[in-house]
Amino acid sequence: MPVISIKSLPFAEEKNIACILEGISKDVSKSAGVDIIHFTVTWEYLSPGHYAVSGNAKDCQPMEMHPILVDVLAPDFNSCGNKDIILKSIARSLSARAEIPQDNIFIHYCQANSGMVYDAGDIVRW
Repeated sequence: MPVISIKSLPFAEEKNIACILEGISKDVSKSAGVDIIHFTVTWEYLSPGHYAVSGNAKDCQPMEMHPILVDVLAPDFNSCGNKDIILKSIARSLSARAEIPQDNIFIHYCQANSGMVYDAGDIVRW
């Protein structure tokens, strides 16, 4: 943990998503001071026409609207400052590595409480 889940429409020009995800993992790990072994990052494409903003559906990911959607699930013991670092680092890294304007990225941070995560065969408590 943290788990970073990214969703977007497909891009008009193919991007190397594997390299982008590996880079985001390294960038956020370094910025937040959390060992990379704890990060999971995924990217899912929404089906063309299955994402509408302001009543406007698109087939490919535009640069100025239909923000890239990012959900972050992280343990509740992160300080407010560390949450800010994680959010800003994800935005910077995603923008640079996927060539997406930072103002077209939407990130939602959700905290996981002790005892509310199942991982590695057991309920995790911290």
